[in-house]
Amino acid sequence: MWLHRALAGMWVLLVIPGVIWWAESILFVILVSLYANIVGEISASEAADDRELAKRLDRIERLLKERDAGR
Repeated sequence: MWLHRALAGMWVLLVIPGVIWWAESILFVILVSLYANIVGEISASEAADDRELAKRLDRIERLLKERDAGR
């Protein structure tokens, strides 16, 4: 989590030179766009990873079946 906050801080600091000196820099725009796309896809893949949730739900289901079988 600290890494994401540090990277967010880095991008906030890059706003000033981005607006002042690199306003017409195609390379800067390309790099920012690539960064945004890559980080967005990584975030989406992490959000879609539901293995831990599936394990927990399987455990709950198993416990409920065991409880119902004991009645």
